[in-house]
Amino acid sequence: MTTERKKELARQLVAIIFELTSAGEVPTDVMPVEQPKKPVEMLTLKESLDVIPGLSMHTLRQLVLQGKIKSVRCGAGVRGKILVAKNDLLSYFES
Repeated sequence: MTTERKKELARQLVAIIFELTSAGEVPTDVMPVEQPKKPVEMLTLKESLDVIPGLSMHTLRQLVLQGKIKSVRCGAGVRGKILVAKNDLLSYFES
């Protein structure tokens, strides 16, 4: 069964339930509209230092190692870059 078929069946079921429970008032749009996802802006550790003034590389690395700031390593081994999400970085220092 395809996703479109599932959505259509869900719309039909919701319409039937509304007919049975209300006075025949069926909403025109019974399925919520899917919002497009915003791309996540990732920063290297050096770029992160520019965003937060006064932050040292050592402190930032410790926060990443402790898991207080979520990070992703791109590349293999010790040569891979560590990337952090800009919104996670800002929210950590705002709280």
